[in-house]
Amino acid sequence: MSEAARELVIVGIDNAALSPLLEILEERDTISANQLRLLELEDSEVEPQVFANRNIPVQELEKFTFAPEQVVVLLRTGEVAQAALAAAEAAGAWVLDAAGNTRGDETATLIHPLLNSAEIAHAERHVLALPSAGAAMVAEAVAPLAESLQAVDIQLNQPVSALGKVAIDSMAAQTARMFSGQDAEVDPAIGHRLAFNQLSAGEALLASGHTLSELALVHDLRRLLGESVAVDACINTVSVFHGQLANLRVALHEDVDLEKVRALLGNGARLQLAEQPSAEDAVGSEATIIGRLRQSLLNSHQVNFCAVSDNLRKDLAMNCVQIVHLLLKNY
Repeated sequence: MSEAARELVIVGIDNAALSPLLEILEERDTISANQLRLLELEDSEVEPQVFANRNIPVQELEKFTFAPEQVVVLLRTGEVAQAALAAAEAAGAWVLDAAGNTRGDETATLIHPLLNSAEIAHAERHVLALPSAGAAMVAEAVAPLAESLQAVDIQLNQPVSALGKVAIDSMAAQTARMFSGQDAEVDPAIGHRLAFNQLSAGEALLASGHTLSELALVHDLRRLLGESVAVDACINTVSVFHGQLANLRVALHEDVDLEKVRALLGNGARLQLAEQPSAEDAVGSEATIIGRLRQSLLNSHQVNFCAVSDNLRKDLAMNCVQIVHLLLKNY
């Protein structure tokens, strides 16, 4: 079947990543408007989405019939998303889980388009998983150091958009109320004010003291970097809408040669070097920006630096589009 006859099906329209995903699909001419199908729950009130100067209607997920010529992207979680995944896989379609539905399922092949896209050809199932935005950024940032990498300790400052569209809307409403001199209404699911705040954790703590997102970040990085690399992570939520920043403590197998490390990072795919990057510098960009490179004062084998990126556009939408392109073209 020709590429022109293929369809891209996106499940989950009420997602903060949808807008940049559609923008990049259109910018790169990955598909035509005739090839795009948008699905949402039957009782959802979702307006048609504009793509390539066309209004694309949003169809009812429960009534949709999946087919083998489709590539299905999951932007939604929950039982309905799990059912859609099973139905699409049973129909012979390729499924790309961009929402964490397959987290912990080793039979779903984790794909970062810059690091291991060749693994698609050896996938056990027609089900691929996209790394979390934080894992995707960190994996890119440390990939040039892979030959000497021993351990990575991550302090990730994630934006509110990492918690979902509901959290974005909640912070916007809280900000407006506070500027009007009113008390901000706190979302009980989060338990803290999002506006003008920093959260030590954006979700419930597990018995280990980690959050599920922190363990998911560690899990994704171990799959991308290899089990021989030790990984630990802490995720804080900061009061910005978009753009993530990670402070990385990277242990190498030998003493740090700072100029060598700088040269390796400078040649990394989609990496840019800057002296003092901020998350704002990366919003709207297609690059991960590396900065504040320095040798640790505690360990001669450790180098410290920060990485910033656009969590929605680059680490989710762009990576998703690149995988979709490969599936439509080659599989």
